Amino acid sequence: MTEAGSKALAISGLDCFYGEVQVLYGLDLVLNKGEVLCLFGRNGAGKTTTLKAIMGLVPAAAGSIRLDGTELTGLAAHDVPKAGVAYVPQGRRLFAEMTVTENIEIGLMTRGKGKAVRENVLDLFPLLRQLLRQRSGTLSGGEQQMLAMARALCLEPQVLLLDEPTEGLMPSMIAKI
Repeated sequence: MTEAGSKALAISGLDCFYGEVQVLYGLDLVLNKGEVLCLFGRNGAGKTTTLKAIMGLVPAAAGSIRLDGTELTGLAAHDVPKAGVAYVPQGRRLFAEMTVTENIEIGLMTRGKGKAVRENVLDLFPLLRQLLRQRSGTLSGGEQQMLAMARALCLEPQVLLLDEPTEGLMPSMIAKI
């Protein structure tokens, strides 16, 4: 059952390390369904580490990460998107030599989504329709950000994680995104 206000994502007592250096200390965080949550803080505060821990890219030394009540802690990184979490990392991480279409197809394959999802995503970012055959490495920063978000939305995720989504973009492109 998905009622507004129920927990979409719950983190409890999360500790994470990089080698011997502890970065997260007993982090508790709740994201309710229908909410938007922003993490703010100075460089090195653990914002990106939190997102990477949710995605299974940084192991949790202690604590729990739950998506709609299902434990994510300890899942392999490639299984977290299949569970319903999409991640757009800082720097976008597109496949530069692949076309816009091919990058979108990768998002669709992860959870077995089809043409209807592709069309819905392209409706959200109509500029991408004009660029489908273009290699993603030749796109502007704003166009690349749109593509990265489109690819993530192809998962039809329960939770969408965006790390520095407006970094390096001019204000007019931020408004378009």
